[in-house]
Amino acid sequence: MMNLDIRRWTLRAKVIFHVLILAAISAGILIVLSLMSQHRLVHALIEREVELVGSLTKSSVFFLKKCGRVEEAKAEIHELAATTQGIRTIRILTTEGDIFASTDAEEKAAGLPAKDRETVRALVAARTQRQTVLSKGQRTIRSFMLVENGPACYSCHDAGRRINGVLDVVFDYREASNLVWKSQWKAIIPAVLSLGLLIFVLLRLFEKLVNRPISLLKDHMKRVQDGDLAVRLDPRKNDEIGSLTASFNVMVEKLKAANREIEALYNQRIDRAEHLAAFGELAAGLAHEVKNPLSGIKGALEIISQNMAASDPQKEIFQEMLVQIDKTICVIQDFLSYARPKPPRFSRTAPRLFIEDAIRLAKTQLGGKDIKVHYHPPEQDVRICLDADRMQEVILNLLLNSIAAIEERGNIFIIQRVVPNRGLYIFVADDGRGIKAPQLAQIFHPFFSTRKDGTGLGLSICKKIIDAHRGLISVQSREGRGTTFVLRLPLDLPCE
Repeated sequence: MMNLDIRRWTLRAKVIFHVLILAAISAGILIVLSLMSQHRLVHALIEREVELVGSLTKSSVFFLKKCGRVEEAKAEIHELAATTQGIRTIRILTTEGDIFASTDAEEKAAGLPAKDRETVRALVAARTQRQTVLSKGQRTIRSFMLVENGPACYSCHDAGRRINGVLDVVFDYREASNLVWKSQWKAIIPAVLSLGLLIFVLLRLFEKLVNRPISLLKDHMKRVQDGDLAVRLDPRKNDEIGSLTASFNVMVEKLKAANREIEALYNQRIDRAEHLAAFGELAAGLAHEVKNPLSGIKGALEIISQNMAASDPQKEIFQEMLVQIDKTICVIQDFLSYARPKPPRFSRTAPRLFIEDAIRLAKTQLGGKDIKVHYHPPEQDVRICLDADRMQEVILNLLLNSIAAIEERGNIFIIQRVVPNRGLYIFVADDGRGIKAPQLAQIFHPFFSTRKDGTGLGLSICKKIIDAHRGLISVQSREGRGTTFVLRLPLDLPCE
């Protein structure tokens, strides 16, 4: 079945459809106008012929009656009707509509219909010299002409009368109309053939000048879509199609250049990733080797420090050494966590538990600052699948960053909210110094830090953990107003 939705048709089908519609409308209008014009012309010619026959009949009858030859006058109208093509009936009527003489012998006894008699009386009363009536049903033209009284008629008619009678001539134009139709069709057929030839030529021109170049362009675009960037079109024309072809070549050239750049950048990224992976493995191995001796050194220093007297001036030096070793071990641990992340171990857990554990650990790192942590767990806490230890690490890292961003006193807010069909949202916000706008785009990059003593790995590790949970982490900050981290975790993560 043909698809009648024109919006899905091809350009060629649309053009053919519209050309045919316009051609049909134009041909129809021309045919109708031509037929109307021909019919008006035929009617005008027939009316003139009827008037001419009527005038001739009137003159002949007048002459014969003047000479007292009434019977010859009647015979004259019979001869005119017989010899004049198209004349159906000639009548001589009285002023009352009675038939005085007629070429149709049968109707003389029957008389005229009442309607025609009324027409004759009205014509006489109005003294209208001539009236023509067109009957499309019977396809006739009827002409009424008054026969006025005059001195020449006084021998037969009363001198006081104004009108002696009415001459009625009926002309049958069916034969003339048929001739018009035949001649019209003889003219229409060549016109239709010429119109068809014109349509064919237009469609061939469209096929050659528009459709074929567009189809060729479409085929080449398909090849480009499949990855062939070596295709080119020859813009031979200086019209819109040629301009479109030239634009296509420019586009393909730019795509080829962009593809080369992307390929080069991709290869650089691959090389860099391979180098980083190799370096990460090497560094992770070195970090592991360094961590073990440091742990041994730390244990030995703790024992020495414990055995020293409290008043020994070197005890403070040993304590500072232990602090620096702890920092070094933390840096190594962060590096190992980033280079060799542990796969998450999912279990169904209430988020309130790891959030409260992280808050307790963070409060031990306040360092004398007057910071209040505000967290109000929901009355009905959800239980979702996640790695509680890794999520505690994320919350703790965010809390430690907030503590570092607050100078002396401030507030940290933790908000937990479940949005149906969206996930679990955890907001960690502070009113610290905030982060500069240019730094926000790099904040999750490894080794980027806004703190002098930061490793730049904390937030990178947080992002890796959230990614492993198929979640999202984002940040909003205004310098001098504070920072807000937003975590979104899925509610339907399966426990593995």
